[in-house]
Amino acid sequence: MENQEVKKTKAELVEAMKRLFIEIDSITEEIDSLKEEAKERSMPYTLMAKIAKLRAESKIDDVLDKNEEFAELVDEIRGN
Repeated sequence: MENQEVKKTKAELVEAMKRLFIEIDSITEEIDSLKEEAKERSMPYTLMAKIAKLRAESKIDDVLDKNEEFAELVDEIRGN
């Protein structure tokens, strides 16, 4: 006999999604609080949040490479 996955009901799926959305809201509030703390201390909170997100997604090197390409193209166009 094969192992069959038990399918969740619509109500169970909605409840599972609801729990995740509650977690997302809570995490978003925590992030907003950290950004506010950085802002109050005159830190570049927007850039800090972007860096944190890119690091979480393991994309920071991609962005740095693209920024380097951008800078090189700007220099080329300016004739440097």
